[in-house]
Amino acid sequence: MEKLAALPGALWTTMAELAPSLFLGLLIAGLLHVLINRDRIFAHLGRPGLLSSMKASMWGVPLPLCSCGVLPAALGLRRDGASRGATTSFLVSTPQTGVDSLLVTAGMLGWPFALAKLVTAFAAGVTSGTLVDAFPGRDKEENEFSGGCADAPGGFFRRLWDFSYRVVFLDIHRWLTLGIVVSGLIVVLVPPGYLADVEVLNGPLGLVAALLVGTPMYVCSVASVPIAAGLIYAGFPVGGALVFLMAGPATNAATMGAVRKAMGGRAFMIYLLTIVGFSMAAGLLLNRLQPLEAVAGVHHDHIGLLPSIAAGALLLGLAAAWLEDLKRWMEGRAMSTDEALVLSVGGMTCQGCASRVRQAVRPLEGVEDVLVDLSGNSVRVFGDPDPDVVREAIRNAGYTVEGNGK
Repeated sequence: MEKLAALPGALWTTMAELAPSLFLGLLIAGLLHVLINRDRIFAHLGRPGLLSSMKASMWGVPLPLCSCGVLPAALGLRRDGASRGATTSFLVSTPQTGVDSLLVTAGMLGWPFALAKLVTAFAAGVTSGTLVDAFPGRDKEENEFSGGCADAPGGFFRRLWDFSYRVVFLDIHRWLTLGIVVSGLIVVLVPPGYLADVEVLNGPLGLVAALLVGTPMYVCSVASVPIAAGLIYAGFPVGGALVFLMAGPATNAATMGAVRKAMGGRAFMIYLLTIVGFSMAAGLLLNRLQPLEAVAGVHHDHIGLLPSIAAGALLLGLAAAWLEDLKRWMEGRAMSTDEALVLSVGGMTCQGCASRVRQAVRPLEGVEDVLVDLSGNSVRVFGDPDPDVVREAIRNAGYTVEGNGK
């Protein structure tokens, strides 16, 4: 109990170290989304080979997409004419990095570690895409996924806010909370440097352990950083922490099943082996060089004014996001499905999509409330609206509607 009494302080310190980089990353992610013409970039990915794979990885590395969002975005690329190799490169390089994840990694673990993650993700992406194009096999693609997130209406600042907060932050807030809590628990329960005395973790078996822990979990690339920082603080080898950061976002069970179904068996095996191979090789190299021991100095005793303000803002943002989740859950419990117009909606990949569907349907005549179920790809509309008008509003928002409802 004495150790757990220190948990609030550890959680606050973790947020103070993470928040400034996270907010900067969210801002840059929003600017990238609003300012860059993605159609022009997609047009360069159609020819199979090394060049297309490099372009796809260069485009994928800075995008703030976790595995839940990267798959529909990648398959949207495929439908727009990108080669199978370029699509695979995008799938491999994107969920492990993102500008928000890189800045958080640099803020908590240092730029050498962040650059090691970036280079490894880029190299794995280029290699996987080149191999897929070189050995196409006879895989049949089963593309059952709708394309990526539709842009929100409105001006520059509205779109910037919508993507940075309603798409990226609301998509990661649950996992971000988990990462902060796990990091805090490691710091208060495991003495600094304790794991450094566990000899088995300092060799290849330590990398395998990190891979086995990261693979079945789904922790997005941002949320996994505070966990890795806590592990390093406790003495876990930096190479193992890198493997955990690479494996968790890209090789969790749900993502691997979706990639296998969408891209075929051979492309999936190349996807998996390149991620595992490159992350293990990079981990071994980091353990051998040992240049990053200084990053174990996370959780500083003194927190400056700016990090404290950022931590407070992060705490408020997380609280608002969780309250929004609670409100939706309570509304769902209070309303009966029998009273609702139920529609199957395709193309929703994130909380930003859910928000746009609600905004499109809620003002319609006869609508009392709207509940969106992302996991079930369904929308429940309460009241007495015209079903055809509801379907048309959802289509105009950029999504597909299936079924007759009711």
